[in-house]
Amino acid sequence: MTTTKNKRISTIMKVLPLTLLLLGGCAVSTTDTIATLPALKTGKAEETTRSVSNLPTTVAVLPFKNRTTSEFAFQVVRRTMFNHFSSKNYRMLHWQDVDRRLALAGLETPAEIEAKTAEELMAILGVDGLLYGDITHYDKKFAAVYAQVAVGVELKFVGAKNNTIWEVKDVQRSHAGGISTTPVGLLLNALIAAKHIYGDINLYRAADELGRDLAKQMPEPENLSQNRKPVISDVVHSGVGQYLKYGDELEVVLMGDPGLTAVASVEGMGLIDLAETTPGIYQGSIKIDKSVNTEEVSVVGRLQDPLSQTSSWVSPYGLVTIDNTAPARVSATSTTSFNNAIQLNWASPEDTDIDKYQIALSTTETGAISKTYDTENSMYRLQDVNNFESVYISIAAIDHAGNMGASQRFEAIAAPDPRYGDAITLVGTLPNVISGINKLTPAGNPHQINNAIRIDTSGVLLVAPGVKFQVSPKAKISVLGELHIMGSTKAPVTVVDKANQGFDNFLTLQTNKPVTVSHLNVNGAGIAIDVTAGSPLITDSIFANNRFNGMTISGSSRPTIRNCMISDAQAAGVIVSGQAQPLFENNKFSNNQPFHLQNGSTLQINAKGNSWEPAASNITILGDVVF
Repeated sequence: MTTTKNKRISTIMKVLPLTLLLLGGCAVSTTDTIATLPALKTGKAEETTRSVSNLPTTVAVLPFKNRTTSEFAFQVVRRTMFNHFSSKNYRMLHWQDVDRRLALAGLETPAEIEAKTAEELMAILGVDGLLYGDITHYDKKFAAVYAQVAVGVELKFVGAKNNTIWEVKDVQRSHAGGISTTPVGLLLNALIAAKHIYGDINLYRAADELGRDLAKQMPEPENLSQNRKPVISDVVHSGVGQYLKYGDELEVVLMGDPGLTAVASVEGMGLIDLAETTPGIYQGSIKIDKSVNTEEVSVVGRLQDPLSQTSSWVSPYGLVTIDNTAPARVSATSTTSFNNAIQLNWASPEDTDIDKYQIALSTTETGAISKTYDTENSMYRLQDVNNFESVYISIAAIDHAGNMGASQRFEAIAAPDPRYGDAITLVGTLPNVISGINKLTPAGNPHQINNAIRIDTSGVLLVAPGVKFQVSPKAKISVLGELHIMGSTKAPVTVVDKANQGFDNFLTLQTNKPVTVSHLNVNGAGIAIDVTAGSPLITDSIFANNRFNGMTISGSSRPTIRNCMISDAQAAGVIVSGQAQPLFENNKFSNNQPFHLQNGSTLQINAKGNSWEPAASNITILGDVVF
């Protein structure tokens, strides 16, 4: 009868991207398949020393020396060997206990261990036998349509007084087997399909076969009991390569002698009862509790017969990590404004298991999340953000188990000038002197210019779309530093007089520092803009109903005026003098009296490509102007 767990594994199997290829009646492995049947071994173990006298009683399997380039070999091969050798008639010190005792003695690398004598190591470990090992092969090669794998070791078994009992070297070379339909094989297949096992199962299986063969040859004392201990042939679990957390399920499958009692143990979680679903196949699972936190612990299968004889088997396929602790909050958040983009930076918490960060956006301070982004870095640039519209950002760290830390929330804004986000906001009446980096926003409307205002040489004023100015009769802004008016088609920056009193001037540009004016509408000034120095860029603006001039340009300035409307000036649309040489591109001059453009500069002005109403002529344009 098919059990629920069998059904679950069968369901997993159906979604696997497996490719079966039959060659000579034997299923082989491709890059999408795994070998779970016994490998077809080539080669034979070579013993150089063998003794059955003065055998030890308690044995420790030392950390193996890895002579391969594989990072997986160091863990997999030793644990697989331990599994098989623990079935012999010795009391085997668990490999984790061996590592703990060696670490307490300050021995953490194979080189440090090798520097000690066998007698010193036995004293540290409390054993009278040691098993040394070198991993000589751990690799996979593709040959035509099949994969060939090789796992090899050189072992040295010593007893008291450094007596060599057994020396052997063997290489398991095999062609990949077929696809197993046992629950163990199905679970392995599922893990591969989910990319939970980061090595190759064929190599795990070859290591298993190598350990099985060598264990048969290992000298051992006679069993004092007449009863054979239960035999375990494999243990696999679903936590391989994962970080589990509350609500996840850990599934374990054990293969061994039929008709016995089986459990699995995970340090920090206790026992998992395994039920025999088919003869020799034991399965069980457990839901992860909120209180459990473990880091890289083994899954150990145990099989017990009616005489209470118990065998243990450490699953060689990987360790289990259970993480129910969320990361700490990110800190030191900062933003930099860009044109339709925001650069985010933050400091990572000290947690070592962070997998990624989630960035959540909302358009209002208390509104729902509209977009989320994931990144592995502690920085991110948000693209396609509307300029000058506040966005509310939350950043939270997520660990490998999927636990999300508390979010850090803040406001940010995109703008063409990267200084905009951190600029000081001026509200209401502007100060007489502006220094440092400042900004004006529509929230402070109307902004009052009641006196002569100066943007100092160290000052920067950034003006957002939709800002409105009210100017008193004798007030104006003189620019010695930087000015950037960033109006838009839908939200121009507007300038009007205060209480219908009229005003003489709005801007005097007398700086060589960057000045940009976009979508500025000035109505009813004596002179809207007076340019005396520098090369400001003035675009998409309207200067209308000026009592004298839309603009005056003097000195040696070189302004660019592009896509602007200059209309209904009572003296001249634009007056140029000194050695100024402005560039006019695609502007419209309309109903300016008596001239659209009056050039008193010593330099010729090229005014081609502009439109004129009434038409450009020697009557409407005065001076050396090409039109």
